Amino acid sequence: MKDRKVLRSFVMISQIGITMLVPIFLCTAIGVWLNRQFDNVYLFLLMLLIGIGAAFRSLFILTKSFYEKDMKREHEQTAYLEGLKTYRQKHPDEDFSDVMEGKKKRYPEHKNPHF
Repeated sequence: MKDRKVLRSFVMISQIGITMLVPIFLCTAIGVWLNRQFDNVYLFLLMLLIGIGAAFRSLFILTKSFYEKDMKREHEQTAYLEGLKTYRQKHPDEDFSDVMEGKKKRYPEHKNPHF
């Protein structure tokens, strides 16, 4: 399992590098070509800025999709703990140590089903 995480991290780093470099170099090459065709430096600068913007946009999309599963799991855990806190406030007399230590993964069952 640990080797898989290392491999996944290595792939992510490689993908980030490629995602950043390709749009910048491609737009820079197009900017140099346009500069030679029309003898205008501003076209090169415009294409360079477009390449940088495209690189950061792609980087944002890539990292968002990469960490989406982790963020979903974190939100589920946060919602679960908030539910436990709410339940604890409504039922202060019950022993809650086994749930908080992770020995139990669900809410304690109610004695009153209409609650």
